[in-house]
Amino acid sequence: MAHLVLFEHRNFHGNHKHLFRSIDTLDAGDDNSFNDKTSSFVILEGRWQFFRDSHFSNPASNVFGPGLYDWVEDHGVPNDSISSVKLV
Repeated sequence: MAHLVLFEHRNFHGNHKHLFRSIDTLDAGDDNSFNDKTSSFVILEGRWQFFRDSHFSNPASNVFGPGLYDWVEDHGVPNDSISSVKLV
């Protein structure tokens, strides 16, 4: 099963959100409005791509596979820029 964890701060600190499927907007009230708040992430399973805008618009990254990503900018993703996430 695909599994991605977004973290609010660098080095896996702060609030976090578990994702198991594509999310076309991280600005929904029921997900703690995680829009534009990701600074680190962990991919436990699956291949994921991040987007700067809702509805998978304006790619913010290439596709990432399983691993620990302690600072988004080290991997070409601008800090606090992710608004949607696609499982590919």
